[in-house]
Amino acid sequence: MWCLAGVLAAALIAPPLAPTARPCRPPRAHPSLSALSALEDSLLSCASGKEAIDLFKRLETAAPPPRDLLSSPEAAARLNGRWVLEATVAALDGTDDLALKGVEGAVNASGLVVPTDQSKKPVQQIDVKALRIGNEIELSLPLGIKATLRVAGSFRADARDGRRALVEFDSLDLFTPGGRRLVRAGFVFDVIRRLRPSLSEGEAGASWLQTTYLSDRLRLGRGNKGSIFVLSRSLDDGGPLSAWPL
Repeated sequence: MWCLAGVLAAALIAPPLAPTARPCRPPRAHPSLSALSALEDSLLSCASGKEAIDLFKRLETAAPPPRDLLSSPEAAARLNGRWVLEATVAALDGTDDLALKGVEGAVNASGLVVPTDQSKKPVQQIDVKALRIGNEIELSLPLGIKATLRVAGSFRADARDGRRALVEFDSLDLFTPGGRRLVRAGFVFDVIRRLRPSLSEGEAGASWLQTTYLSDRLRLGRGNKGSIFVLSRSLDDGGPLSAWPL
């Protein structure tokens, strides 16, 4: 079994695979599709580019979720489950105007940045009843070793906007691809918060994720780092970590 330091060091130096950009399929009118569904199809057809950002903005403007999203049981139920990260695009720091800087091959959790294996997309799981959220990341380690890293934490609704979840990460687990847990190291986040107090909940640098569009199959969001996220509902029925609750 690897020591935690070795695993994290290997993960942090492993270069992410470069994403392949593809043109967006223009929205097409279809008798069985609503205008929003057509926009969703077009957005899901492209992984990056200014067209994708434009489609993202059009969807979140056309049908924003209710402001009480996280406090309304009926509305929040649509958030429940597992979501595949289709694309994440970085924004210019300090501005609200999104500009393409590339699809990132990493997931940031309270200052811990881990490159992902782009051959398998990251998954985000939300348990509204338990107020827990987790990110599952596939890692390609040296010697061809594969592993799954999950970072998870609690969340609560922002009192100023119920669509924004304030997240406090508190667990880090490493699993085999088959779901056997190898390492648990939640103390990592305690250390990070002590070294960087600004990452604590309520501080300017704390983690948050705001849902800006939500349908049965697509979720769009913005994060505290200025990035935007495009996620589609997963149909993997719990995945390999289903035996390990968030």
